Amino acid sequence: MKEAAANRYLGMYVLIAVTAITLLVTPFNSVDPVNLPKLCSLIFLSFISAGLAFSQRDFLRNNNYRAVLIIAALFILQLTLVLLVDSRNFAIKFYGIPSRNTGFIAYLSLVFLLLASLRSASNLLIRRYLGALITVGLILGIYGILQSKGYDFYEFDNSYGSNVFGSFGNPNFQSAFMGITAATSLTLAIFGSFKIVTKVTFGLISVLAIYVVSISSQQGFLNFSAGFAAGFIIFLFKKNHLVLGWTFIGIFISSVVTILLGILNQGPLAEVIYKSSLQARGFYWRGAINMILNHPFFGVGMDGFGDWYRRSRTAAIASVNASTIVADTAHSIPLDIGASGGLPLLLLYLAFVGLALSSILRVIKRKSEFDVLFAALVSAWVAYQAQSLISINQLGIGVWGWTLTGFLIGYEINFRESSQFQIQKNSRKSHLAVQKISALAVVLTFVFTGAGIAIAFPPYIAANKFYKALQSGDADVIQPSAYLQPLDRSRFLYVASILSQNKLDERSIDVLRDASRIYPDTFEIWQRWSINPAAAPADIGHAEAELKRLDPYNPDLK
Repeated sequence: MKEAAANRYLGMYVLIAVTAITLLVTPFNSVDPVNLPKLCSLIFLSFISAGLAFSQRDFLRNNNYRAVLIIAALFILQLTLVLLVDSRNFAIKFYGIPSRNTGFIAYLSLVFLLLASLRSASNLLIRRYLGALITVGLILGIYGILQSKGYDFYEFDNSYGSNVFGSFGNPNFQSAFMGITAATSLTLAIFGSFKIVTKVTFGLISVLAIYVVSISSQQGFLNFSAGFAAGFIIFLFKKNHLVLGWTFIGIFISSVVTILLGILNQGPLAEVIYKSSLQARGFYWRGAINMILNHPFFGVGMDGFGDWYRRSRTAAIASVNASTIVADTAHSIPLDIGASGGLPLLLLYLAFVGLALSSILRVIKRKSEFDVLFAALVSAWVAYQAQSLISINQLGIGVWGWTLTGFLIGYEINFRESSQFQIQKNSRKSHLAVQKISALAVVLTFVFTGAGIAIAFPPYIAANKFYKALQSGDADVIQPSAYLQPLDRSRFLYVASILSQNKLDERSIDVLRDASRIYPDTFEIWQRWSINPAAAPADIGHAEAELKRLDPYNPDLK
């Protein structure tokens, strides 16, 4: 009885987490107003959820959950091994690189949210979860339209072609989330048995989301098409239109293959979709594959792609605009995970995806009637997976992808005819309101919450102090702020640049010298040192040698 109450609170925290992490930005007290606050909130909220989930003995002992718990345990074990083997500065491998923040703790937190979603999956919670997704999409859609008209509450430093980036700081991520929203809401609008007002509302939201895709980035059209196609195919099969269903599956698979070939400049659509950005993605993917092949067991370290890309690309790729076509991520979540954590981590991630896909197929086979909530859940999940193949793990979107995976696996487990949950849910429903959570749940939640606070707050406090130091305009205040704990590579580069701009080149070199000891494989540090007017010839020669080591195929480096 007490576990059921804890499960109810667990579902509530999952809803709070996905909503807060996606919408949160802090432009008034941090140099990075998007990614760092999302990471800190992800850590804090996921650790609370983990405390509630792990306090439920039935969850840990139930054979139905064994497969996903084993995969999760092995994923966390591999993450830990990668952390221990990685020789880089602790903060960068633990919290991730600046403006990405997808290091060890981010993926640990995403696994916690997946398990929390898995455990708390129920018809009522899934209905609320889909409602939260569409509501967040509506908020961001309206915000995106305001941004397109020049109305924003803060002037963000935006280097992209579109200023419609929502709360993600990048129009591609805004577009991707709008694609997920459109696929989910249109599935509910067309296939749901709702009142006409509800269906029209869902339809209008999907139109709004598609419009925002058109003014932000074209990326959202891809995942919207994939997501809605998945919901449509489920509808056809459950309505016994088997021929049409298999026909659309064939069309769907062939379309995906053709598009992927086009991105790689192959196939009939190569000339249509192979543009400079997609060409660059092909370069990044090949670099990631080389990292996996050259570092198969532990990868190059979490968020280590940027430090290794120049060394992992080929001479032919380096000859194509060698200095500008570089990246700090593979622009493909599976490849990024494989490059960062090695082949074992990639296979375990694919095991999560495969388990979700298997759950979808089992539910379709077992349930005789069409369930529009399940179809909408699948639409959102497929839309996310399509986006993940060609994009970056932005935490505001990633939380939805990992929780969608958890909900789909949990949906299949919790609604098996032989499931204890299925047998007992009706008898317990009337008692939920008066239940109390167990003492174990209280203790574990308290411990995990404390750990979450201890991990999440230090980087944000340091970022806030750095922001205030920059506002002071005093070099004597700004220079020490580069050394705030936990260390952040971007602060060293930022401070060194400011000092140079103010003709304090000697002090800039002092900062760069310390930074080079802490981050010896960071190309930008050596590059900045090599062009510093106050640098000694010997230091310039050393910096240039390091640049060549880190970028061996660059024809511009001698």
